[in-house]
Amino acid sequence: MRVVYDNAMDFKAIIEALAKMVDEASLTFNSDAMELTAIDRAHISLIKLRFPKEAFKEYDITEEFRLGFNTQYMLKVLRSAKKKEQLEMESQDPSQINLKIIGSMVRDFVVRNIEISASEIPEINFQFDVKAKVVSSGFKRAINEIYTVSDSVQFNATESSLLLKSAGESEIEVEFTKDMGGLQEISIEKPVSSTYSAEYLNDVLVLTKLSGFTKILYSEQKPLQLEFNMDNGGSVVYLLAPQAG
Repeated sequence: MRVVYDNAMDFKAIIEALAKMVDEASLTFNSDAMELTAIDRAHISLIKLRFPKEAFKEYDITEEFRLGFNTQYMLKVLRSAKKKEQLEMESQDPSQINLKIIGSMVRDFVVRNIEISASEIPEINFQFDVKAKVVSSGFKRAINEIYTVSDSVQFNATESSLLLKSAGESEIEVEFTKDMGGLQEISIEKPVSSTYSAEYLNDVLVLTKLSGFTKILYSEQKPLQLEFNMDNGGSVVYLLAPQAG
């Protein structure tokens, strides 16, 4: 197998989020796409990614290849990655891959391919009452600020706005509206409110680097779904279970 991807920073962001969730993960390269699904240690959150072969500069996969890796080790490998640097992964031996980060200099690593036991992953097929699209930088800032004072983030929606606020004694409210430009679109079946862990959301804010916009989907007492859809066709979906009301 051999794949070349133009922006190593995308992979770095994904591994940063994964490392907060799991100790080990497995990338699957098949003829159509690179895919990964992982559920966190406490079975509260789930991440699913799919990069079609068209997202890669080169994508040479003759048969399915699975790359199992330790997330903390992979994070160390990718830590030096910078913007506009290229990521190259190649394997002639199924027990390992050669990983190169190519920029003003070339960093060459050998990553051992470890066997990851398959965990039972639930199907993602929820119906949501609220679907909104917000500017990623604004969403990141909102969650970051709420997390400084609260363990929980409450999501509220109307026909024209999305309101995120802290749950607890200290109150912070961040409102996204079309008039202010932070809210790109919103559709609701009915006004609903639901609360999620601020810590878990803060842990994956690095994913906002992947896309200029974040799609937010939720219903009362159902998982929150965040979607990061990239210009090259790649997508990352993050689900987080609700907190008890």
